[in-house]
Amino acid sequence: MNTCRLGSRNRGSVGFAGRWWQSVFTAVFCSSAAVSIADDGISGPGSASGGGYSAYSSPLMSGGGDSPYIRTRPILDTGEAPVEGSGWLDGFRLPLLARIRVGEYYTDNVFYNNLARRSSFVTIVNPQFLVPMRFGKQNFGVAYSFKGSIYENASQNNYVDNYLNAFGDIEFSHRARLMLSGSLVFAHDPIGTMFSQGNVVQILNAPNEWHEQTFGAQFRYGADKAKGRIDVYFNYVGRTYDNHPLLTQQRNLDGYTVGGTFYYKVMPKTSLLFQMDQIFSEYRYTPLGGLSLSSRQGRYLAGVLWEPTAKTAGSIRAGYLTKDFNDSERGSYGMPTYEAAVSWAPKTYSTFRLAASKTANESVYMGASFADSQYYALAWNHIWLERFSSRVEVNAREDKYLDSDITNKGFGVFAGVYYKPQRWLTTGLNYYYTQRNSTRRIYSYDANMIELNLQMNM
Repeated sequence: MNTCRLGSRNRGSVGFAGRWWQSVFTAVFCSSAAVSIADDGISGPGSASGGGYSAYSSPLMSGGGDSPYIRTRPILDTGEAPVEGSGWLDGFRLPLLARIRVGEYYTDNVFYNNLARRSSFVTIVNPQFLVPMRFGKQNFGVAYSFKGSIYENASQNNYVDNYLNAFGDIEFSHRARLMLSGSLVFAHDPIGTMFSQGNVVQILNAPNEWHEQTFGAQFRYGADKAKGRIDVYFNYVGRTYDNHPLLTQQRNLDGYTVGGTFYYKVMPKTSLLFQMDQIFSEYRYTPLGGLSLSSRQGRYLAGVLWEPTAKTAGSIRAGYLTKDFNDSERGSYGMPTYEAAVSWAPKTYSTFRLAASKTANESVYMGASFADSQYYALAWNHIWLERFSSRVEVNAREDKYLDSDITNKGFGVFAGVYYKPQRWLTTGLNYYYTQRNSTRRIYSYDANMIELNLQMNM
């Protein structure tokens, strides 16, 4: 499931430095610009965009929330430090928002493989640019970013990823709104992740590279204070791998999501929701004599959404998931599914966030049909002083691969502290530990990472 979302517009904001554009700036630099298909209400009290926290997105992760293979929602509050004002460009009134992030981190397991363990220092450069355009009540934007990393002791993992995004938010009336988005991405999977896990890390001289196109549309009908509201959405993502065909040729696919959510307000800030969607995964290549991974995945959910109040926000939804493969020999499956994202702020300067999900992800291993995946995360953000904040998080996940003997169980621990010497400048020190135990030894690993970074909002 894609986790980028446009959020609610602040109707009182004007100009290019308005808060609505700041929230869009954070959302648009997810690796895909596809419209979100779920509103969790989390952007309320104590959220990163309003509380001054420097949220963390691990440089060890790749692919982001748009992955057509992994639908588990990532750690809450992904992204970097919030945009607060227009920074250096404020006096020029330019139609441009920019963010530049540079960092240096050390990891003791570059390839996530205990049998081929290697440590390295890594330099990260990640500039991001957004050009917003506003015509009356209609908002549009174009964004570009690249992320480059240089590995001191693993040059085969060096990369530069490029992201081009565009979006539109068209308000026809106070009842009707259309959100559009699209992206073009040229990126990679770091060696040791996705389809290059296990023994293959010792022979690759470059990561698996891919390009991807996405398009998303979401139409919302219903006024903010109306008793009922409906969202109808469509997403497309097409990914093609550009090298290592023996590893990746079977993974090229086109993914289509179509669905809708109905919200029925039972209290001023609380709504019941009913959601149904279908995900069609069409793999383009199946080897002679092999079984196709193409499938149709359906979800049927009911739950509750509560909009931001003084202390809480979030959503909980649960239901049933079906997965039917085009190739009858792979069969059909059904299982419970759920998704929860809850935020609690006992104080304006302190916020706890809880996330939990159970869903079906595409397989990243040869022979396995798909993964029954569970994920849990708990995070604590706290502002100690006006310029000093911190974040602590623990998370755990389990992936059981059907038609395979592979089961992966793992957890992560994260701690970060952040200082803002200027309103446009944030410094951060992060530590991250992750561990995975697999029924196949070659997929087990543990890794420590420590990072020092600077982020400039202009």
